[in-house]
Amino acid sequence: MVQILLKSASFVFLIFLGYILKRVKFFGPRDYGIVMKIVLNITLPMAVITSFASYRPDYTLLLAVLVGFGLNWVLLGFAVVLSRGKKRASRAVWLNSVPGYNIGAFALPFVQSFLPPAGVVACCLFDAGSAIMCTGGTYALTSGMLGESKGLSLREIGKRLLSSRPFLTYVTMLVLTLLGVTIPAGIVSFISPMASANAFLAMFMVGMMFDLKLDREILRDVAGMVALRLAAAVVVALGCYFLLPLPLEIRQALCITVFAPVSVASTAFAERAGGDPGEAACVNSLCILISIVCMVTLLAVFGIL
Repeated sequence: MVQILLKSASFVFLIFLGYILKRVKFFGPRDYGIVMKIVLNITLPMAVITSFASYRPDYTLLLAVLVGFGLNWVLLGFAVVLSRGKKRASRAVWLNSVPGYNIGAFALPFVQSFLPPAGVVACCLFDAGSAIMCTGGTYALTSGMLGESKGLSLREIGKRLLSSRPFLTYVTMLVLTLLGVTIPAGIVSFISPMASANAFLAMFMVGMMFDLKLDREILRDVAGMVALRLAAAVVVALGCYFLLPLPLEIRQALCITVFAPVSVASTAFAERAGGDPGEAACVNSLCILISIVCMVTLLAVFGIL
């Protein structure tokens, strides 16, 4: 219990440190992009490979892909209904910021640091299902509703997925695992230092990106979006924990994963669709705060269990 709280506190400290260093101008407002490139292209893929290396094929784990994909669709459906009648700029944020999950740079470091490799694999597979929507699927589906003359085609969405190194790593490692191909121990040992750096860099990057500016005019909408995501996370987490026919550590990993904050890509698509960038950023930042509390609480509960 104490160890879990100390590790969780170190994650919170890293986020706080990244934010403070940005505020005192040690880093520029856009410097997080450099860290993001390192995380998405180096440390995150390495973390995925090391986790899959000790994983043994279990086809029931593919349920995690369906959970990630399905949850995005459910949230999108609620966003469509609840945003009817709102101004276009606000609706663009609802449709693009309610679905979408920041797994690789937020949920995965938590799971990677506290749960066994099978839990990390479950988190990765959830992200593989969610990524189909986060990388442009949601934007393509909602662009017509927002009066966009040009959305993303299936070909463009495919290009985005194939250019995502984490997604390609998920798919490649899943296929290799299902085929019974194992990663040599020497390779795992070689990339382990890079994989271990993922949690530190990801949390530090989140702090550099954090920017919470509450505007009374948009606070009601922001509260509605955050509450919808939180309610969905609670329901799905309970379902995953008590209903899925999966080992305990995998159910725990999925419970933590569904409380991940909004995807960075979702926030960018909201702005691209004509949404208020301040509102989209506020949703993202508020979700980060709530996600920290929820994930640390779950880790403490699982530690007691």
